[in-house]
Amino acid sequence: MKWVYPEFLFALLVLVIPILIHLFHFRKYKTIYFSSIAFVKSVEQQQKNPRKIKHLLVLIARMLAFTCLVIAFAQPYFPHSDSSKKDIQLIGVYVDNSFSMSRIGTQGELLAQAKELASSIIDKAPRNTQYVLFTNELSGNEKQTLTQVKFVDQVAKINYSPIYRSKEEVLSFWNQWIEDAQKEGNIKSKPNLIYLSDFQKNKQSNLIKKFKSIPSISPIRLTPQNKGNLFVDSIWFETPIQKLGSAQTLSIRVVNTGNEPIESAVVSVQIGKMKRDLFAEIPSNGSDTVQLNYFNQEAGISKGIVSINDKQMNQDDSFYFNYEVKKSQSVLIVNGEDAVENVGIVYGLDDFYKIKEVSTNQASSEDLEKIDLIVLNGLNQIPSNLTTELANYQDEKESILLIPGTNISPTGWNALLEKLELPVINGTQTIGLAVQKLNLKDPFFHGIFEGKPENISIPAAAKAYRLMPNSKTLSADLINYQNGTPFFVKSTGKGNAYLFSTSLKQEFSTFTSNQLFSTLLLHVGNLSQRQNPYFLVIGSDGSYPLKNTSSSENPVHLINKQVDYIPILFLKNKRQTISVQGLEAIRFLEAGNYNILQDGKSLGTVSMNYNRLESQTAESTQEEIKKDFEQAGIHVNNLQDGSNWNSASLLEIGENYDIWLWFVFFAGIFVLCEMALLIFYKK
Repeated sequence: MKWVYPEFLFALLVLVIPILIHLFHFRKYKTIYFSSIAFVKSVEQQQKNPRKIKHLLVLIARMLAFTCLVIAFAQPYFPHSDSSKKDIQLIGVYVDNSFSMSRIGTQGELLAQAKELASSIIDKAPRNTQYVLFTNELSGNEKQTLTQVKFVDQVAKINYSPIYRSKEEVLSFWNQWIEDAQKEGNIKSKPNLIYLSDFQKNKQSNLIKKFKSIPSISPIRLTPQNKGNLFVDSIWFETPIQKLGSAQTLSIRVVNTGNEPIESAVVSVQIGKMKRDLFAEIPSNGSDTVQLNYFNQEAGISKGIVSINDKQMNQDDSFYFNYEVKKSQSVLIVNGEDAVENVGIVYGLDDFYKIKEVSTNQASSEDLEKIDLIVLNGLNQIPSNLTTELANYQDEKESILLIPGTNISPTGWNALLEKLELPVINGTQTIGLAVQKLNLKDPFFHGIFEGKPENISIPAAAKAYRLMPNSKTLSADLINYQNGTPFFVKSTGKGNAYLFSTSLKQEFSTFTSNQLFSTLLLHVGNLSQRQNPYFLVIGSDGSYPLKNTSSSENPVHLINKQVDYIPILFLKNKRQTISVQGLEAIRFLEAGNYNILQDGKSLGTVSMNYNRLESQTAESTQEEIKKDFEQAGIHVNNLQDGSNWNSASLLEIGENYDIWLWFVFFAGIFVLCEMALLIFYKK
């Protein structure tokens, strides 16, 4: 027999007190004055022996009741017969150290409680037990077996990690470890797994796969006191136009996962030197979007941070971003045989646009590298090399405006249109070409008109090309003719491409003399700003293209106040690109704004944020947890709630047999016996 809390057995020393009281009680004598002591002596002699026996029985009943109560608190148990064998017992322990474990439980942060529970496992396990400790890292270093001393030392070193794991990933790691250990002959039996986690629903996908090498599991669910969470979910701009002196609106989405509404949450915003406080009213289990209206008053890169004050999971209380406010924008106009000069005139009216005009045979890949907008003005023939260059250019989400000539070659044009995911040209048309419908619901028209425009004067086209979608087309009609065919189209796929279905020469249309012509061209120019990603999510497949990279062999560094990280670089469309994908980036990067440096030269700024997956704090119930494990073919030994106790020695390691309830029962029996004796004694 073994004890869970053997220290309680010291309380048995208190039994000495009633024994001493009993002994001294019978040594007390009382003087009685009586005329004949012979009669008194006879009466006292008759009553003394029964009284001694009754007092002794009461004493024994009390001592037995107290003894049983002390033993019950010490919690004795009989270990499983296998534990007495000479084979070394092995226990697997998984500690969830994701950010959600930073929430506060009844005894501090959940991770601290999980570490304490993990360390206390050794109190119950046999001395020769070995352990396998692993966390969300699931690395090769966590596959080694540990002694008790090393196990406690490794538990103490566990810290928070931005890596989150599903149950399937954890169980796959443990299942593979058991299979490898059995092949190498290191273990004969299949060890139990103790699973310490808060069991969030968003990372606990339903288990479909069967894990035949995992016989049993002992889950311990750690529950926070406050199950809600307040966090900044995302940010976006009302318009992608970041122009010096232009008005801008920043939208911020704040989410509350708690059951109580938040009437006035302070949302602090800092962009460059500007600081503002906004107030969000967030319903329970809902969200609110607050907006900041301001003007871009400084050119260059603006670093921003949005933050809230929340007592749970501080890792998602801040959101970092950056963007570039440009002084100018470059436009390359490729003029063909039927080019119209109105295109260059429109962009030349605004000093913001820096224009370069070339002919078809002069366009080269070098011209495309630093260009924000390319305009094909009146081309009839599109060479194959130009098609390739434009397709690669658009892969970077750059903007292309296509204006056909009067006598195009459908083969060359359609090859380019297919690559740009636009509808192809299928002949010409001359009937029903009055421009009738503007798709004002499309985001393209946001900010062009004040209110809903009425009675827009647009002349009809005399001749136009018929655009036909195919299986590769990903586009939206912005303006349509009366016959329903498109006049102006934009791509909705991987790039930004715009297409007129008619030539701008007089024999096709008089659209260049209409006010809408210059409005469309300038708006396409505004939307074509080359803007790097506002932020990246650490560990995701996002990427950041670099500008002005040198031929130096020295690495690129991402640097902020706490971190100096060398990212992975890869070539994408002839441009060096930063990747923050993979476990290495998750391990070393922190949320924040980073300067990109190479040889001491700045290559830009990139903003990093943690994944918001764990910010949704809904948790699985005990029934859901048990059902999920059993569906995977794993026996659940004992599903514990770790919120109200701090000792994992209560776990049934090896299916031990607890007998402390019997001692509670016998303690009650002896108390009843004492009461019966006292009642009998009075009578």
